Amino acid sequence: MKSKGTGKRRKSQTGRRADTTKFWKVRAEHYNELNWVTHQSYLDAFVEVGKFKKTDTVLDVGTGTGVVARAISPLVAEVIGLDVSQDMLEQTNWRGNMYFIRRDVRDGFFGEGVFDKVTARMVFHHIMERTQGAMSECHRVLKIGGKMIFSEGVPPSPVVKDDYIKIFKLKEKRLTFMEDDLVSLMQKAGFRDIRTVILWLRRMSVRNWLNKSGLPKSTQEEIYRMHSHASDEFKSVYNMLMVDGDCLIDMKMAILVGRK
Repeated sequence: MKSKGTGKRRKSQTGRRADTTKFWKVRAEHYNELNWVTHQSYLDAFVEVGKFKKTDTVLDVGTGTGVVARAISPLVAEVIGLDVSQDMLEQTNWRGNMYFIRRDVRDGFFGEGVFDKVTARMVFHHIMERTQGAMSECHRVLKIGGKMIFSEGVPPSPVVKDDYIKIFKLKEKRLTFMEDDLVSLMQKAGFRDIRTVILWLRRMSVRNWLNKSGLPKSTQEEIYRMHSHASDEFKSVYNMLMVDGDCLIDMKMAILVGRK
């Protein structure tokens, strides 16, 4: 006989899966039009720290539309892209040595020590539950000596972290990391020789970010207002420039590489 508690948990899990599917379905349509997604200097920096080799087999966690997978595919033997969203995966272009699977990294789908490299760009802030477990799984599937290349956007300064959280709370459910949090996440999973590279994406459009977000117009305008009417300190830290009805800001991206 099933307990009432078990039934409620299953219903809750089903509801969360439906919400997640809806969230990514809305985002998938315009995801590749977001400025940061295909920003060449960001892609170049991410690829550079990976030191990819022609013999590498790579797992791209949270591959989305496959932007990172496509960038590294000419440099390696094989790339397997993993994502929870079928709608995002339908935006990928399969070719040659790239393969895509609908799967959550936390499922433990692969054997131990399979990959030479694991990549995860702008993924972990979406992993609200068992976040450390997801990083530990990335560590587990790597060969000894293999590398994890990991990147997240971070608040440009601790003084605006609370504002950063308030803005993103209107957009989505997500985690907010500082650089030390990212290092700690990797260290706890067992990674060593961790190195952090900071990259600034200059003059990024807030309007582009909002227009391609899939958010209701009212929410977009409220988030825009939170930027345009922010404190002088906020505007200074973001190096904000108001131009033709848009806010241009500098985005801070942390790129980390660690070895198993």
